[in-house]
Amino acid sequence: MTYSEQQLREANVNPATGLATDYLNLFNEAIMLFEMGMDMPDMAEELMDWQRRDYVSHFEKSGFEQKDVVVRAYQTAPGEVRAAFDDCCDKALDTFESSIQILLSSLETPVAHEELETRLAEMKELVTEMDSHIHGRVKASDSDAQSAVDALF
Repeated sequence: MTYSEQQLREANVNPATGLATDYLNLFNEAIMLFEMGMDMPDMAEELMDWQRRDYVSHFEKSGFEQKDVVVRAYQTAPGEVRAAFDDCCDKALDTFESSIQILLSSLETPVAHEELETRLAEMKELVTEMDSHIHGRVKASDSDAQSAVDALF
C-alpha cells in the first residue's frame, strides 16, 4: 500500500526520505538518562531498561498509532537514503549500547568520567546525524566525504 503525502506527514514521516523523527525518541531518552546518570549514579540504573532496537522493531513494539504507515514508508524509502540512515543508526546503537555499559560499570574514576563526557558528545552528534538523514539534509556523497576526512585523522 502506498500512502499519500498528507498521510505521511500526519505520521511524522518525511515524504522525501520515508523516515520518521519518532525513532529518535529512543536515543533522546537514553541521552537524558545518561546525563542524569553521570551526575546521579542512582539514575544510571534507569538505563538498564534501555533496549537496542532497529527502526522497524522500535515502531513495531511501540504504541505509535500510525506505525504501519511509518514502517511501510521506511520499507519503500529510496535505497541509498535508507542504507545511509541504517549505517548511521547501527553506529548509534553500538555507541549507545557500549556507552551505557561503561556508565553502569563505573563512574568512580576521573578517566571514566572524561570518557563518558566524550561518549555523550558522540551520542548527541549521532542523533543530529540521524535527524539530518531523516530530513534529507545528508546525501550519501556527503557521508562519503565525511568518512574520507575522518580517515585522515
